Amino acid sequence: MEKPYGEANRDRPPASRRAAAEREKAAPAPPEGATAGDAPAVGLAEETPAAASSSAAPAERQLEASPVVTIEEAPPSARERVTKPLLASEALMEDLAPMRPAQDAARTWCAAVGVGFLLLGGLSLAGLRPEGVVAGPPAFVLGIVALFTALTSVSYRQRAVAMVVLGAIATVIGLQSSGTAFGWGAARAGAAIALPAALVFRSRYRAYSGARWLLVAAFLVALPSFGQAVAQLALVDPHLGQLGAVMVILAVLSSLTGFMGSETTGAGTFLAVAVVLAFTADLVVDRLAQLGAFSPGELVGVLSAGVAFAGTSALTSLGLFQILAWRLAADARRIDLHSRPSDKDGPDQRPPSGGEWLT
Repeated sequence: MEKPYGEANRDRPPASRRAAAEREKAAPAPPEGATAGDAPAVGLAEETPAAASSSAAPAERQLEASPVVTIEEAPPSARERVTKPLLASEALMEDLAPMRPAQDAARTWCAAVGVGFLLLGGLSLAGLRPEGVVAGPPAFVLGIVALFTALTSVSYRQRAVAMVVLGAIATVIGLQSSGTAFGWGAARAGAAIALPAALVFRSRYRAYSGARWLLVAAFLVALPSFGQAVAQLALVDPHLGQLGAVMVILAVLSSLTGFMGSETTGAGTFLAVAVVLAFTADLVVDRLAQLGAFSPGELVGVLSAGVAFAGTSALTSLGLFQILAWRLAADARRIDLHSRPSDKDGPDQRPPSGGEWLT
């Protein structure tokens, strides 16, 4: 007969005693030499590794679960490339001594002069120039060569040499067809080529001491034309041709600003343009003074000769400047960007006077 629920529960031992009895049954039997008091120690020793293994397992699972992040250190070269403070000095060096100045301007000038020669050839074939049809083919050839120099991909030095050769050939052809004195015409052309090239070189390489020696050489080349202008102004009666002589004298004297200090460019680029225009005006005024009557054909011939002289002189001068830059740019870069300033540029070291005590 089954007992009621309450009586069955009263007969069962408590849960704590049941758990202790189950643990005693599950525990292995102690050795024969061991006493009864050693049994708990054995159980404690067995529980300790189990607890350690159970505590180590979550740590291993945590390490396996967390991703490993590796930080790659940049190589030394990359760090130096990022932190190397050379941008300011490189910009200053490129400003004081550029390696390939006016590279794009050379293409533009070659294209412009080429188109100008083609137009002059067309005027010659139309009979609007005093040289007639004979001057047409040389002008066409020079124009095609100039355009070829502008459009082809050649080196910096090759284009500069081609510009100088092209300008020299055009100058010789122009002097032979002008009918004037070849010597004075060559002196005028030489001055209109050498002096602007030296002024532009002095402007772009202002910290280079050799630029001033090149300017001295250019003044020596321009000395015959300058002397002729002075003599024409002083010894000849006043006439129209003296206007060109005055412009030449002013342009040459203004070029003396190129001997200023290295902190300024001396306005070399603007003075170079002024020199070319002054010698061109001297040529045009001299031709006009020799004309008895101003006929349209003769006037077109004089003006076309002036335009051809200006374009040829500018092209040859730019080519000469680029040859000098190609040859002397490396030498011009051997300058000390961190040199100590001179005493005159430093602060005033004089003791204050009695009237400066308030400051």
